[in-house]
Amino acid sequence: MIPIYKPYLPKNCLKYAHEALDSTWISSSGKFINIATDHLSEYLGVRYVQLVNNGTSATHLVAKALQFKRPDISKILLPNNVYVAAWNSFLYDKEYQIILRDPDLATWNVNFRGDELLGGDTAVCFVHNLGNIINVPKFMRENPDVVCLEDNCEGLSGKYEGHESGTKSLASSLSFFGNKTITSGEGGAVILSDEETYEYIKCIQGQGQSKERYIHEHLGYNYRMTNIQAAILTGQLEVMPEILERKTEIFDFYRESLSSIEGVSLQKQEKDTVHSNWIFSVRLHGSPGYREASIFLNEKGIESRPMFYPSSKHKHIKNSKFVSVGEETNAEKLNRECVLLPSFPELSRNELNRIVESIKLLAKKNERK
Repeated sequence: MIPIYKPYLPKNCLKYAHEALDSTWISSSGKFINIATDHLSEYLGVRYVQLVNNGTSATHLVAKALQFKRPDISKILLPNNVYVAAWNSFLYDKEYQIILRDPDLATWNVNFRGDELLGGDTAVCFVHNLGNIINVPKFMRENPDVVCLEDNCEGLSGKYEGHESGTKSLASSLSFFGNKTITSGEGGAVILSDEETYEYIKCIQGQGQSKERYIHEHLGYNYRMTNIQAAILTGQLEVMPEILERKTEIFDFYRESLSSIEGVSLQKQEKDTVHSNWIFSVRLHGSPGYREASIFLNEKGIESRPMFYPSSKHKHIKNSKFVSVGEETNAEKLNRECVLLPSFPELSRNELNRIVESIKLLAKKNERK
């Protein structure tokens, strides 16, 4: 079976993890916390980065940064076809009205430009679906009074207008989960735009403790990354160019092989953006649903995943009084017709050919129906 993803773990990832274990600094203190933070900060070209225990915690801290910086904001615009953590993060501890918008069928992202709710007490949280980057700086120029946030958990290494994605908003999140381009098993990071907000987030991710031990000044959380996680992350960041080069080759092969197939379409990229090449996905026009596609691919020895479901499929979102949902037409269609394909760095050419040929057969099967 070709898995949907497996992490690329060179020797230094394991070497550093063992070094962290041997040091006995296995919790939230140790040298690799600072080393990984410095590496990531340098790569992103930003000053304020805080490592945390996972991407969901990071996205929750993005919501907390908004609450800290702009307590007047009461509404959040979000896409209606994203991983559930993007919605949950704004439901945990403030009664935001979450207004979900249907995605575009070409980019699979949402274009919030011209939305009638922009401005005033409304913020926008951009989600770069599957690593397809939205041009956030362009939006910010066109809407200078709108507070912008980013769930960038799928966007690391993507770019908008020459900048790393996630670096131009008030706050953004990263994930280092096992299926992400750069991983620490679990793990994540928050990118902040100013020192005051950074100091607040740094405090509350560590139980809200003040500079004096065991004296707490905020209601906080235990969202700290461990030194072992940071050691693995350090090894990953050292070989990041190697990982990105291989993933670019894989995505280029997919795009070249599948872009002209009848009944198949790919994510369209926005101008002045660079896809992060996280997970490659195809849209199979006329597909009866993901279940049928997954059974077909599984029989070919290929693991796959569905596109994210619209909010109406999630009981706690559907029944939440804080959520105002528009139409879900495109979100439902994308969920029915899109299939996420294996995208890990060590995919062989034989495996890639097998996947491509299987998608071609599946497209013909749909066409005959």
